Amino acid sequence: MQCDDYERDGRTARSLALGWFSIALGVAELVAPRQMARLVGLSPSERTTTIVRAFGARQMASGVGLLAQPTEAKWLWSRVGGDAVDLATLGQAARNDTNRTRLSLATAAVLGVTALDVLAARSAQTPLDEFGFSVADEQAVTVKAPLETVEAAWVLWCSSSHTKLKNNYAVRFEPAPGARGTEVHLAGGGSKGAIREELRRFKQVLETGEILMSDGPGLWRPAQPPSDAQEVRKLAEVL
Repeated sequence: MQCDDYERDGRTARSLALGWFSIALGVAELVAPRQMARLVGLSPSERTTTIVRAFGARQMASGVGLLAQPTEAKWLWSRVGGDAVDLATLGQAARNDTNRTRLSLATAAVLGVTALDVLAARSAQTPLDEFGFSVADEQAVTVKAPLETVEAAWVLWCSSSHTKLKNNYAVRFEPAPGARGTEVHLAGGGSKGAIREELRRFKQVLETGEILMSDGPGLWRPAQPPSDAQEVRKLAEVL
């Protein structure tokens, strides 16, 4: 269930984008190695063009792997390894007679791509929950009310003016151990602090009937949560 439409985690999209980028760069390096060498400030010697073609073959392999298996972190880490080789090659070239300006720009570009590759590779290794969100981002709270009541109250909460949630959020409900109520698990694209605050406010309304505020009186609600979902819907008129 969700407060608004949300998109599944963007890992696959990032991997596919990096895959197509690898293939495009690989084709350019294989087809026009001398031009690519000049573009980054290298002297287009026979040795240099051979190295550029080898880089192109590596880019093609990584790209095909990412397109075929976009959720596999190994292909993203292969790009990171390739980035390290590229940076080492550019560093070695800086000692020779090269176009320093172009070489500096190329190095900066590779550093930027390396950062993206590292982030994507690390993200791909983080487990996801059933909604496609990072498990590490999920927050939870226990509400002293039956599961059906909590679910109905959440629907109303999401349509009220009190929620701070926008898109890219998902929620799931589970019975709390020991019949202590309902666990509300919330995950999404916001900060952990924002998610915790949303859960705190929702719990307060359902358990105490009000949201406690530091700058004024709380919002009046029934002192105890209603016993069934139908009562929750009736109370929606004051939410």
